[in-house]
Amino acid sequence: MNPNMLNRRSILTGGTLISLSTLLAACVPHDITTAGDGSTASGAAATNSSSSRSTGNNAGNSEYRKADAKGPAQNVPKPNAPEDGYRAKTADGLLKTMDAWNQWINYGVQTGDYSKAREFLSSSNDGELKIYKEIEALYQRGGWVIDGLEYFKPAGIPRTDDHQTYYLETLHEWDKHTEVEPDGRQETWSSDKEEEIYTFALEHRDGKWQILYSRIEA
Repeated sequence: MNPNMLNRRSILTGGTLISLSTLLAACVPHDITTAGDGSTASGAAATNSSSSRSTGNNAGNSEYRKADAKGPAQNVPKPNAPEDGYRAKTADGLLKTMDAWNQWINYGVQTGDYSKAREFLSSSNDGELKIYKEIEALYQRGGWVIDGLEYFKPAGIPRTDDHQTYYLETLHEWDKHTEVEPDGRQETWSSDKEEEIYTFALEHRDGKWQILYSRIEA
């Protein structure tokens, strides 16, 4: 496995079995931008300070504006309701559930609100919940995320061995994810553009599909 494939999502969720040395190597490529004296806790090379949020990322009353170094995204549109049939215990229902969840995680990363994204998870999906809690905490303390959008495109049809747990392989597409702290410090993860395949495990419980976990494939 190429260490760069172990992106931030993989590291946070523990979604793959890897050696400690590989994990440590995977943590190196991202960039840290400091806010003041140029020092960093990790010892990584520092760049000049970014603009403070105090200048604001101003948008009109209803104009959508992406996040930048000046502030978080503005007027982020909420996704539409899931397509009809997304609760059905069918392959089509599973795919519609995954599509709705993907839209809501992209809403969450831009707003710090993952309340709807949580509705598609099993309560045991600790890895995914860890991502949400970290981003929500960032926004709560006055920070935000630049970019951060990700897309999981089905790479096949759902499969199952026991008609209880279903697996879906997806192609993971993303570019950058930059977390901006209130003091202007930035930490960025960048995609190496290599193909990333994630497998999601889902079960149909309480009349709907629930995502149990995901893992990145070697």
